[in-house]
Amino acid sequence: MRTKFYPDELRAEAVRLVVEKRYSAAEVASAFNIRSETVLIWVKRFRDRRSRLGEVAQLKTKLHEVAMERDVLIKLTTRLLDKAG
Repeated sequence: MRTKFYPDELRAEAVRLVVEKRYSAAEVASAFNIRSETVLIWVKRFRDRRSRLGEVAQLKTKLHEVAMERDVLIKLTTRLLDKAG
């Protein structure tokens, strides 16, 4: 069986209907005349991608916090060394 390629707009709309509007994959698939397994794959990929993006955002926030802590420690160490020396 040959692989079918669907336009990005169709994929995005199908995923949006499942994720945001809470339609079932079967309902969306029927409306767009495609297989429900295909819609489920698109939704899974979307959720996986969104999850990874959330993790990246959390890591960036944590990195910023640690960098601020480092800067405070450097300033504090510099002041203590200046007073001692």
